Amino acid sequence: MHKFPTKNLFIEGPDCSGKTTLVRNIHELTNYKWHIHDRSQISRDIFARMYDRKLPLSKHDLHMEISDLNNRFIFMLPEFSIIEKRFASRGDDIHLDVGSIRNVYDAFVKTYELYNGYPNVTPCLSVATNRQCEAIISSLNIIECPTLSDVSDQVERFVKFSGGESYPLQFTLYDDGKFEESSKSTILYESEAEYYRKIYDGLHSKIDNELRGHNDYGRREDHTSRRFVYTNDSCISFIQFAIRGNLLDFNVVIRSSDTENIFHHDLKFLYYLASTCYERFKERCDLIRLRFNLNSAHIIS
Repeated sequence: MHKFPTKNLFIEGPDCSGKTTLVRNIHELTNYKWHIHDRSQISRDIFARMYDRKLPLSKHDLHMEISDLNNRFIFMLPEFSIIEKRFASRGDDIHLDVGSIRNVYDAFVKTYELYNGYPNVTPCLSVATNRQCEAIISSLNIIECPTLSDVSDQVERFVKFSGGESYPLQFTLYDDGKFEESSKSTILYESEAEYYRKIYDGLHSKIDNELRGHNDYGRREDHTSRRFVYTNDSCISFIQFAIRGNLLDFNVVIRSSDTENIFHHDLKFLYYLASTCYERFKERCDLIRLRFNLNSAHIIS
């Protein structure tokens, strides 16, 4: 079975929106399953604009954070009347009057409208009750156990909402070695069959040569080698796998990816390719990490 784990869970929203309560409740209900952050680069970018902070890289930092699909964001935006009531009862260390906190609230509303279409952003537009918290946890658990088609759909959705290109976009999957969706038929996808066969043969020939010592060093490599690499200037431009401890790390760089028409086939092929690499070294490892780096993830208009 493969997993699409949450790397960081960010809770976003204006002051007095219930972020701290939500963090506490999620931790209590999941026994600290996720690494949760109160605020992300989204808040940093909002406050940089509001308070004229000179942070020239803030937008780039935000893009790199949100374009990692293993990062998930919960947006807390209850009605302002709720925030106003909380502010009146407890005050705030930063905001001295309700007008100040209203400005922050409005800024978060506008920002939410910019990001609510991303697949790794989940809204919480009411008070975070126990029932609402349980629904959020259930949603995150479902996201972490997707089919490969679910993953490629998330990639496509992210790119569409980004305006047609995300440069870059990344995500990581894990598999327990069963590779339940692995199928040799993926290498036979008609329009890409010759291309996929070239990559498959190229990587496995490289493995064979390194294990036999057919390299520049005349040295027989073993399962710890750093030299199990495929490179090309085509779209799937780099593949390397390495075994460390009980983990096989399968790292892919795709320099250009048509996420609407081709990527879902690429993902299934690369998943199959990873399974064949694992099969050769399965006595050395029992967990596989698949890292995907899409440099230009785009939709051809």
